[in-house]
Amino acid sequence: MDISSINALASFVSIAGVVFAYLSFLKEKLKSAEDLGQLKQKVVTLEEQSKVNENRFQTIEKKLDNIQVTLTRIDTSVKNLLKD
Repeated sequence: MDISSINALASFVSIAGVVFAYLSFLKEKLKSAEDLGQLKQKVVTLEEQSKVNENRFQTIEKKLDNIQVTLTRIDTSVKNLLKD
């Protein structure tokens, strides 16, 4: 092998290495983009679930307020009955 053949082979190997590194970089970038997309979807799902839970908690709070009002009325009625 002469020097020009060695230089050509070295250049080819170098170019192949750069192409391989670039393809590996693109693959990793694609994987990162996919992971980011999945995380964004999970965030959207959790936000929706949070809204549903907030509505449920508000409903429970309203019902508890009604129970408290009713118990206060019952307590007042019982006290009035015991006075008489």
